[in-house]
Amino acid sequence: MRRDTDERRDRLESASDSHRIVRRLRDVPPHEVYEVRVDGRRAVYKRDTGPTGSAGVEGRVTAFVGRETSVPVPEVLSVGDDHYVAAWHPDAPEPDAARVADETWARAAGRTLATLHAETESHLGVFGSFRPRDGADPVTDDGAPRVDGTEDWREAALAEVRRRRPVLARYGHGDVADAVVALLRDRADAFAGAGPPVCCHGWATPEHVAVADGRVACVVDFEHAVAAPAGFDYWRTVLPTFGGDDASSTAFREGYESVRSLPSGFDRARRSTRC
Repeated sequence: MRRDTDERRDRLESASDSHRIVRRLRDVPPHEVYEVRVDGRRAVYKRDTGPTGSAGVEGRVTAFVGRETSVPVPEVLSVGDDHYVAAWHPDAPEPDAARVADETWARAAGRTLATLHAETESHLGVFGSFRPRDGADPVTDDGAPRVDGTEDWREAALAEVRRRRPVLARYGHGDVADAVVALLRDRADAFAGAGPPVCCHGWATPEHVAVADGRVACVVDFEHAVAAPAGFDYWRTVLPTFGGDDASSTAFREGYESVRSLPSGFDRARRSTRC
């Protein structure tokens, strides 16, 4: 406990002239989240507490999205290898608030996800994880988070599933990862026409996307972000959010396509992407 307290203090001191920890907001492995004050500003501090944490990546991606797109995100104040500090956003989703994914939310979220994809496409040339290889600069010359990846989405998807397999196996789902690897390995055309790499949020559900008055007010928690085809983000939102609600699913797609067309191979690659 004392060591954790010292580490929080050291990280906050390195990024500010004054700081104070106000309260713990969440402590669920592999991250801890605290409300803090830094240089007189209300802020949020997020840090890795386990080897699968990705707070540094999340901070860099959030800063990139805030700088290069019109998607509303918290202002990132500082980023370290295993933590970041962001200004408090008054419209961020409340952790314990009721999470409604009705047609209004769906249409607004669809528009915003399409905006994220459209406005980041020109910055990314390969598919893969935003976790840089050891020793590599975590950002590119133009300030985008560096992608450790490949020009082939199938190869990148295989690498991502293999990377996550140990965690899945810990919860009894190693066989699922193995089945996905087998499917993708044997289908060279699994993602034909899936489209170019874009910045995918990775979990754009109501607990991470706040909607007010028919518009997205704030998007948070880019810890699952990945450079992938738009269809990856699309299904990562639709499947856990709408279930069998066809009306909301339709509204989400209409919202998305009002901003950006889905790739020509979107429907053809549907099964592989959902898998």
